Amino acid sequence: MEMIPHLSENLHKVKQFEDLAYDDIVTIIKAGDVLRFHKDEAIFREDEPCAGMFVLIQGEVHLLKSGPEGQVSILNALSPVIMFNEVAALDGGANPVTCLANTEVTTWRVHHQKFHDLMKQFPQIGFSLLNILARRNRLLIAHFDDLSFRSVQARLAKHLIELSDQGTRVIDRTRFPNRLMAARVVTTPEAVSRTLKFLKVEAIIASTRARITILDFERLLTLAQIDL
Repeated sequence: MEMIPHLSENLHKVKQFEDLAYDDIVTIIKAGDVLRFHKDEAIFREDEPCAGMFVLIQGEVHLLKSGPEGQVSILNALSPVIMFNEVAALDGGANPVTCLANTEVTTWRVHHQKFHDLMKQFPQIGFSLLNILARRNRLLIAHFDDLSFRSVQARLAKHLIELSDQGTRVIDRTRFPNRLMAARVVTTPEAVSRTLKFLKVEAIIASTRARITILDFERLLTLAQIDL
C-alpha cells in the first residue's frame, strides 16, 4: 500500500488508535481499505446491512436520519480525522443512520468481522470506544431534549451559537444553507428563513446570502434558553 505512511499518520490522530505503535497501525490499515466518494454521494444508507467502521481522512460527511414522512434530520457533521459507524460495526446490525458526503471525501473502512478481530488483538480500541459511545449517547439525549422542550426559534438560536463557536466566528452560509440548518434543527427551510429574518430585524444577527454574524450574543443566548 503506497498510502500506508499517510494513512498511519492520519489514523494515529484517531483517539482509539493514538497509543498504538506504528507497526500496529500498519496492521490495522491492512485489515481495511481506502474508499473515496464524490460530493452528495451516499457512503452508506440507514437500515441497510452493516457497511463497516469508517475513519474520515479527508472532506466532510453528514450523518442523517429519515422520518416517517420523508423529512431528514442532520444528526452530525463530521470533519477529519474521526471514526464513525462504530455502532453497526460493533453489533453487526443495520446502519443506524445514512452517511452523505458533503464534499469530496476519502475514508478508510474496515468490515464488521475484521473490526472485531482488531479489537481482540488490540483491546485498547474497545475500551476507548466505551467513552466515545457514552459521550455520543449524551449528545443524542440532549438533541431529544431540544426537540421536546425548545421551540424552532430556540433550537435555531442554539444552533447558530454552536456554528459560530459561541458567537466568535462568522457562519459561512455556503457551507450551512437554510436547508441544512433546517434539517439539523428538524424544521423547514421556510421556518429557518423566517427566524433569521426576525433575528436580523432585531439586530441580533447580521445576515447576507454569504454569511451570518452574531451581533448580540447575550440576546441569542436568551432566545436559545441557555444559562451560562
